[in-house]
Amino acid sequence: MKKIGTLFTIILLISCGSGDDPAPVDPENNIPTASSYIAPTNNAVCTGEEISDSEIVVDFQWNPFQDVEDDVLNYTFTLRNLATNLVVTTENPMETNTSVTLEKGTSYAWTVAATDSEGDSVTGAIWQFQTPFNAIANYLPFPATLLSPNNGATVTTADVVFTWQGNDPDEGETALLEYTVYVDTVNPPVQEVAAMITAETHTETLTPGVYYWKIESRDLVGNISNSEIRQFIIE
Repeated sequence: MKKIGTLFTIILLISCGSGDDPAPVDPENNIPTASSYIAPTNNAVCTGEEISDSEIVVDFQWNPFQDVEDDVLNYTFTLRNLATNLVVTTENPMETNTSVTLEKGTSYAWTVAATDSEGDSVTGAIWQFQTPFNAIANYLPFPATLLSPNNGATVTTADVVFTWQGNDPDEGETALLEYTVYVDTVNPPVQEVAAMITAETHTETLTPGVYYWKIESRDLVGNISNSEIRQFIIE
């Protein structure tokens, strides 16, 4: 019986040995949630504060982004001149507003991103606005926002559906915009496949290959703006 008791003790010690407990697993970090913007108003004319005949100061404001772990959020503000595509990015730690000096008579787009203490980030919506002219006659339409096909997309059907969204800062004129659709195998595209249409969609039958497309927007007085150019592939 003594040998059996000793053997049982050894087995018990082995089964309940002093091995290290598994390391605790850190909970997965949650990405912050984007919030809405406050000013300047989307798809509108922003007068700002005039500082010269050619410049105004615009105050950008947005609501605090949310983080379920209550991490400190650092904001990155990005502003793009829609006429020149010049992009300005400003790091804005923990502040939910920033002021920028801008040219008059110019369209801009802006967005805000937030990064938490773990390095995870989220980017909010893209808003656009127009700064005023000294003598206002009629504003250029905003460049159309391309919706589909996405840039770099692969399309598996010959009948390609193009969709976009137009906007005009002049009151009541967005619904009156006319569009010309350019689709081509060269960049920039020069081939018109639909001209002076009012719908924000067009279907075109194409053969396999690499294509580029853009939208030209025209308002009532003939002002024209061009969207970005996107590429897609038909297999």
